[in-house]
Amino acid sequence: MDGPRLLVLGALALGCSAHRAPEVEPRPQARAELEAEATAGSIEAAQAEAATAVDEPEAPQIPTKGAAAGELVALAPGVHHTCALFGGGEVRCWGLNRFGILGVGDSTSESILTPTPVVGLPPAVQVVADYDYTCALAEAGAVYCWGENDGGRLGDGGGDRKAAPTEVAGVVADRIFAGFHRACAAKGTRYQCWGSGEFGDGQERRESRSVDAAALKGSRDLALSDGHACVLRRGQVRCWGHNGSGQLGNGEGGCRYERELCPSSRCLPPQECKSSATPVRAIDLPKVAAIAVGGSHSYARAADGSIWRWGQTGTTMDFGEANPRYRPSRFDEVPALVEIAAGGSHACGRTEEGALYCWGNNAFGQLGHPPDLRGGSEGAAKVEGLPPVTGVALGFYFSCAIAGEGAAAEAYCWGDNGWGQLGDGTTERRHAPVRVALR
Repeated sequence: MDGPRLLVLGALALGCSAHRAPEVEPRPQARAELEAEATAGSIEAAQAEAATAVDEPEAPQIPTKGAAAGELVALAPGVHHTCALFGGGEVRCWGLNRFGILGVGDSTSESILTPTPVVGLPPAVQVVADYDYTCALAEAGAVYCWGENDGGRLGDGGGDRKAAPTEVAGVVADRIFAGFHRACAAKGTRYQCWGSGEFGDGQERRESRSVDAAALKGSRDLALSDGHACVLRRGQVRCWGHNGSGQLGNGEGGCRYERELCPSSRCLPPQECKSSATPVRAIDLPKVAAIAVGGSHSYARAADGSIWRWGQTGTTMDFGEANPRYRPSRFDEVPALVEIAAGGSHACGRTEEGALYCWGNNAFGQLGHPPDLRGGSEGAAKVEGLPPVTGVALGFYFSCAIAGEGAAAEAYCWGDNGWGQLGDGTTERRHAPVRVALR
């Protein structure tokens, strides 16, 4: 899962990268396995069964269980703000407070530079933060959201901004997901979504109240980004939405102009880009254990621990042409990872020993070192200056990690800090990890 960017200690999450992986020979599809499953005697029947069968998820992890009050258990970076979850269910947020996205009861302060408790929220077990809004899952299964409400992303049936938590009507969940202008909640393998965007059913929606997302039913996991999303079902990945960068992983991608360029070259006609309003299968993947998406990239962790990615930064005018970035390829620049997370155009992952590696866009120092003056994406490099890491989560242009466990757990962040989202009491950009002033 990606969260939109929820970090839970010990969780397995995946993300995306703007850096192209070395090309590798695609793994042959498990045709024999499909044939064995095909009770109707055809590969097509087995594929149809795999696309619709229920894939019961594991019992959701409850990070606050067993944690003492005040112990840091999870981080949820967004675009301009960050939230933290503590033992006892308390949530504190910091950074930009426009539209009341910090949940502190008012929206009068542009930024709050230190972690501040969210008001009026029952004890929480999960928190997710994204573009100008925040949601939390309460112990009893109710979902609360606050902040900007354009497009119905708070799910309360209206359109007014809220500076304090407001319950999403008609939802009881065991996990939640956020992706820019839309959000979803799941109870077992049933999904409900609200906000604006595509829910995988072929329609562009604008829902101020939750609706059943029938196209997602039976999925083990869901990952939402700005313009695309993916689900995991029976080890296969299916994605939908924008595909101009090949982020759906079905071997297609790119854009083309709808008519010839202007003779003077001073104007560009509209573009037509590849897309799919319903889920399509990401090809050339081994059996997948977890997924995540971010920006125009998608990631998968295979059952054998290998990392696969597809998509690219920006689009190219190669509509329908073969491009290796439009299909999954194995990412071999890092050692074996037990967790990986996605930002807007960068990714980070940790090893079992607690080393952290980051790659992709480094314009704000989000990879943990000064940017390359030549710009562009950077390869994977170890983040220095951190104790052994036990969890990682990424904001849009910044990164965060948890080091230590229990009472010794500490939060570190680095990268973009224009609105105080790093939580160090300043708005200074950081090219190396700094400790969040949680206490």
